Amino acid sequence: MNAPTIRDAAVAWCIRLHEGSLSAIEQEQLDRWLRADLAHAAALDEVLDLWSGVEQVAETPELLSLRRDALDAVHRAEARRWTATARGVRWRVIGLAAALVVAVAVGLLLWTAHGSSAYRTAVGERRVVVLADGSRLSLDADSAVRVAFTAERRSITLEQGRARFKVAKDPLRPFAVRSGDNVVVATGTEFSVERLAGEVRVALFEGHVAVLRDGPRGPATEAVRSGRQTVEAERALVPGFELQLPVAGGPGSMRPVVTDDGWAGGQLSFADETLRTAAERMNRYASAQTLEIAPELSDLRVSGVFNAGDVDAFAHAIEATFGVRARARGATIRVEQRFAPRRANKNENLS
Repeated sequence: MNAPTIRDAAVAWCIRLHEGSLSAIEQEQLDRWLRADLAHAAALDEVLDLWSGVEQVAETPELLSLRRDALDAVHRAEARRWTATARGVRWRVIGLAAALVVAVAVGLLLWTAHGSSAYRTAVGERRVVVLADGSRLSLDADSAVRVAFTAERRSITLEQGRARFKVAKDPLRPFAVRSGDNVVVATGTEFSVERLAGEVRVALFEGHVAVLRDGPRGPATEAVRSGRQTVEAERALVPGFELQLPVAGGPGSMRPVVTDDGWAGGQLSFADETLRTAAERMNRYASAQTLEIAPELSDLRVSGVFNAGDVDAFAHAIEATFGVRARARGATIRVEQRFAPRRANKNENLS
């Protein structure tokens, strides 16, 4: 076998994800591999599910020792692949090590089911983490979460940015994501939560979630506008839609999810998005300059595809489309009205 199978590569990525955060180069390699073929993502999901679907007895010293042996085998294979490629040895060795690790995964729990940890990404960085229960967490750039698992509950707090969750099924331990006063509760599903300046967004990709808000009498179900009526958000939110909840409270609104908004790639896509939110997302990838939007322009609607982090090109596109002005001020590009209203003097009579 002179080339790796898809499963070999998926197992190798599974192992690497379990060992800790990826470097920027590794994250780019993973993104490129996932984009190359839909079968790659399916294979990685299958291997991650196998890896996480193990028994509690795996915490015994014997099985933990076996895990170390398996990972050592992969490391040795990785070291040898640069010196033994002439007759296809490189991927035969990787394949054997991968098979060993998959076999160990049947009886091995990688992490304990308790404890807490924090994950954060820098500006322009994305990260994929496999949590202790086998759930997969994908962090957008400039985002942060805190994770706390107990025997009764799986709790995550989104402190900033955006995170996507593929939740491992465990009906006895609800999976709850908190952002400010809002709590999203799921058992086994796929969804994302985003924390913006004036709202929280919950996008549902698969399954079902309950969306609650803390109140003086405890958590209450969020409501969403539907014509002239309001309905429970839990009933209204279906796969393929996104719930937008004002931070200040009150009924939310619904809109379709942008199917490819650049979550795992190098571009950001907007469809009838507010300029305020588009700028927030662009800023997560902007290391040199950031966007500042004048308040009176915040609700302008933006559609288009932009290179992540290229705020200069984004600002000039907005300038050309809406007839506004983009002015660079040091590390900030401010988008404002071309002709600002004249300010009155202190002593000027405005009547």
